[in-house]
Amino acid sequence: MLFRVASVSDAQAIARLHRASREAAMPWLPVIHSPDEELEFFRNQVLPDQTVIVADNMDQVAGFAAYTHGWLNHLYVAPDAWRGGIGSELLRQVQAASSSLQLWTFQGNTTARRFYARFRFEEVEFTNGRRNEEKMPDVRMVWRQT
Repeated sequence: MLFRVASVSDAQAIARLHRASREAAMPWLPVIHSPDEELEFFRNQVLPDQTVIVADNMDQVAGFAAYTHGWLNHLYVAPDAWRGGIGSELLRQVQAASSSLQLWTFQGNTTARRFYARFRFEEVEFTNGRRNEEKMPDVRMVWRQT
């Protein structure tokens, strides 16, 4: 497995992985964007404006993390690669490049909450979801380098 900085040519694979992972992990989450809108988002907003690391398994994107200015905005792993250490390695690389990180995850995503807790993220704010696109209750988690 090669971990590398993503390029715009990875946008389609990242968008597909994002959709597949969200659907598998959170089937209860409303789908509010089309695949084309998601591709546009990753190609024109995430990749140019954030640091994006991909887990490259023989030219296939098996996971990615996107972060900027102390925020981990995305960390997704292909469902067929879950629990194989990819998410952990991606998060370790982001933490190594950061002195602190914040993230939002959905309260109902208990798997993600447990995952981040193993990496010393603390739950510091709970909302009713009014401010996120999906309108689902979420939780802000914070990690600080010690």
